[in-house]
Amino acid sequence: MPFDNVRSLACDEPDRPDVALAEAALARFRARHPYLLFRNRAVPALRRLTGPPHGLRSRSTKPPIKSPVESPAAAVPQDPRTAIKRQARQLIATSFVALTADGAAAEAALAATCEALDGFAAAASWKARPVIRSFLDCAEIAVAVSLAYDWLFHKLSPGRREAIESAIRRNVLDPALAAYQDRSLLWPKRCDNCTLVSNSGILIAALAVLRPYRALSAELVRHSLASSWHAFSALAPDGAWREGLSYWSLAMRYAALMVAALESTLGTSLGLAGRPGFAETGDFALHAAGPFGAAFNFGDSDQRFDLSPLAWHAHRFGRPIDRWLLHGCEARHAAFAAIWPKQAGEGPVTLGLPTGKVFRSGDLACFRNTWSSAPPARQVYLAIKGGNLFSRIGGGAPRPEDVALHAQADAGTFVLDGARHRWVVDLGGDDYDLPGYFDHGKDARSGRRWQYYRSQAAGHNTLTINGRDQVPNAAAAIIGSCTEGDCKWAVFELSGAYGLPPGTVRRGAALIGRQVVIQDEADPAACRTIVWAMHTSAEPVALAGSLARFRLGADCLVARILEPVGARFELVSPPAPRSFALDAATPLHGLAPGDGAVVSELPRNADRPGQRAAGAPIRRLQIAWPAGARRLTVLLLPDCDCDELALPVAPLDHWLARRPVRLTGLPRRGWLARSARTPTHASPVRLATSKLGYHSGYAGEEPPTSRDHA
Repeated sequence: MPFDNVRSLACDEPDRPDVALAEAALARFRARHPYLLFRNRAVPALRRLTGPPHGLRSRSTKPPIKSPVESPAAAVPQDPRTAIKRQARQLIATSFVALTADGAAAEAALAATCEALDGFAAAASWKARPVIRSFLDCAEIAVAVSLAYDWLFHKLSPGRREAIESAIRRNVLDPALAAYQDRSLLWPKRCDNCTLVSNSGILIAALAVLRPYRALSAELVRHSLASSWHAFSALAPDGAWREGLSYWSLAMRYAALMVAALESTLGTSLGLAGRPGFAETGDFALHAAGPFGAAFNFGDSDQRFDLSPLAWHAHRFGRPIDRWLLHGCEARHAAFAAIWPKQAGEGPVTLGLPTGKVFRSGDLACFRNTWSSAPPARQVYLAIKGGNLFSRIGGGAPRPEDVALHAQADAGTFVLDGARHRWVVDLGGDDYDLPGYFDHGKDARSGRRWQYYRSQAAGHNTLTINGRDQVPNAAAAIIGSCTEGDCKWAVFELSGAYGLPPGTVRRGAALIGRQVVIQDEADPAACRTIVWAMHTSAEPVALAGSLARFRLGADCLVARILEPVGARFELVSPPAPRSFALDAATPLHGLAPGDGAVVSELPRNADRPGQRAAGAPIRRLQIAWPAGARRLTVLLLPDCDCDELALPVAPLDHWLARRPVRLTGLPRRGWLARSARTPTHASPVRLATSKLGYHSGYAGEEPPTSRDHA
């Protein structure tokens, strides 16, 4: 619906999968290898598709795949997560070549695959990082080993098969059953990428050895299905993923592999393919990225993301827009690209898709003025999010399994693209090895995670109220929106994010033509002090009262306070990064620490392609909300023209009532004529030392010093 005032859309969906359907499908299983992702009868066609001129067969086994025979630290001395992905990707590639190639290429690929499988079969564990309690790392290896075992079953010796089967049981099946039966573990109950990847690895491994370990595998299929059923509910009703696009890429790759394996093995997805939002999740990839390719990187997510997981979606659901998104996308797994090859699609212009989208599954609004990439179109993109807790969960403190581990205190934050640049930036996540980085606290708001600037509300493009941080895992829903025409907008109920009664704090965001309005309304009686902030890596060229100008190359951004009278901009530098000493026993996501190891917050700089926080310095434009004011309205104009600066202000109640259409209703302000006379250039802007402060520890407490972490 293009316009609505609905707090949330309830989905009429079952709470659990159909156990009887699963039992019947498992009882009917009689398939012969290969059956994971495709059946044996599809192999001749795959051989034709992967031969010349496609070139998959030329991707041989150099360098040979290494596996953690001795210990994870010895086998993967640098960046364990990257090494795990590389191992899995290489094993899948060589086993697929061994199946589909002929002659020397097939022999070389088979030899490399067998060497890797022997290594994995001999490994004491497939878990590379003790700090990870889920099956995230193990699952990626489990999928690769299971696919190789299934695809090459008839080319493997009986002894090698038995060794692989035993390794799968030892490293995946037995520990997975114990994990599902351990009620203290949270990952099977969560709705995040770790849960989907873990369940996918367990389920695919169970399907691979369904014949030798039938009872155990069948039980694990049921457990994995139940856990995945709950995780898939995070996509309802419209396909957005609350962890952001970079985590979406990983989650959807393994969700797709899980469903594809079920359908090829048992002839049914057991209901997963029909879960609300799953088929439409490509819409999230389409709308949650700006016109210049950068994702809205809220939470710990990244501006970069991988679209190739949509290959299965495009094949399974046949959506033209998914096929269009894949055009020009480099496949991370050549084998999957061959199994689900690209097809011609149609873009948003041809399909007549709206330029605005509101996602109820993520309390996310994404607006742009055009789908055209032609320079005369002058693209502008605005994306803004609400809270991190599903609105339909209800009131009260979230359960531990409902806490979004990668969430930040960022309700109401937004990004803005225009004139080929991202003008308003999200700083993204910090170093995962910072002390307590994933410690949300027992109440999901007082843990050590919230001492870090990038995790705090002050580190985002939103409000800080009464000197306190937001309640990070709170519901902050969209209460009204419009996505059609040249006036697109959304209004968020932010009160819960500040621990205040409903109706106390609301934020509206609108894209009107190429003009962006951010309008906040708050009850002065409950909000004694409010700081409005946005972050930018653009160069400041003018700052005078209610007007600020920034430059990136030859392009310009203008920010103007429309009301209240007397509100003034201040430009400051974010607080400097801090460093923390780690002891040798601290479990880390990266390398194991040695004596005297130090981990630091990332610099306050913009990202470069492939480099975090290595770009231009980020500055913070902020406003001290005048005492007693009920409304603060800021106009943002990327690549602005003076004749566009004519936008009166209307209360958010008028937005919600959809009157008038362009959110106007008051006479034009006198600043229009003055702004036309404001010079484009001014003397260099001196960064002020902020008098407004930022959150340095929940409830005003000072953050621990590095000595506290030694």
